[in-house]
Amino acid sequence: MSRMKSLIQLILCFLTVMVLPLQAQLISVRSEVSRDSLMIGDQVIYTLQVEAADQVKFRMPLLLDTLGRNLELLSPAVSDTTTANGRRVVNQNYIITSFEAGMQIVPAQEVIYKNGNLIDTARSMPLMIQVYEPVVDTTQQIKPIKPPLNTPLTFREMLPWMAVGLGGLMLAILVFMLLRKYFRKRRDPEEYVARIKEPAHVIAFRELDKLKEEKIWEKGQVKQFYTSLTEITRTYIERQYGIPAMERTTEEILHAFRKSNPEDNLLDEILRELLELADLVKFAKEDPLPVYNQTNLNNAYIFVQKTYPQFFREEVKDE
Repeated sequence: MSRMKSLIQLILCFLTVMVLPLQAQLISVRSEVSRDSLMIGDQVIYTLQVEAADQVKFRMPLLLDTLGRNLELLSPAVSDTTTANGRRVVNQNYIITSFEAGMQIVPAQEVIYKNGNLIDTARSMPLMIQVYEPVVDTTQQIKPIKPPLNTPLTFREMLPWMAVGLGGLMLAILVFMLLRKYFRKRRDPEEYVARIKEPAHVIAFRELDKLKEEKIWEKGQVKQFYTSLTEITRTYIERQYGIPAMERTTEEILHAFRKSNPEDNLLDEILRELLELADLVKFAKEDPLPVYNQTNLNNAYIFVQKTYPQFFREEVKDE
């Protein structure tokens, strides 16, 4: 009977010796700590490493708040995976601490893996960490508790509160203005009735008449004359057609005007001659003959007269 028992033990040892290298080839689990000793409340890094062949599927252990009996986890796992030579290596780092003095044991970690139809568990070796208590010199007199430090408030600390206060003040002002306008409108609604704006051509004719009466080109102010003339014309185009003529070049204005008046080539020529001559005077210091100054002023009148709305022209005829 004892011979049979010894034979069975021998067979089991043989199988263990054969299986362990095979498992090591498939997967290995190792663990280590950055230091094997620490003071109470101090921190060390615990690393769990799993190395396995590419075809092996495994699941890392789930570590939550504690690691063993008196060891606490302070941070979740920080994982790092590398692959080389047909093997995959996964490292998980944890920050651990302990508040119990003495020898603390980091238990072995189990990794469940699968290789084909084989499902098994690989384990790491347990570790030991020595935790020391701080040494207190009892010969020294106990000192009183230090008072709180008086740290001045910095501008960086005040800035968020200042931003919140400024935003609240602006919001309060906006609400006040809206309420004030609302109540004034209810008290005197006629004050807020929209006024009828003058038509664009009325303003243009008035400005042209003023420029005609001044006759500044006869006083040698030719550049100022063309500057005022083109400003009146551009402003009229902007109000009448919605073209941002004050911000565009001559070619851009002409291109936009052709889209609004594709059938009237005469107006296009009048506008081109006026704007291009004005550009020459303003930027190339051109000095046109006096007859051209009067002609372009007349062309501005013609341009406005031919382009303002039809119903305004009919009202003028009726009068």
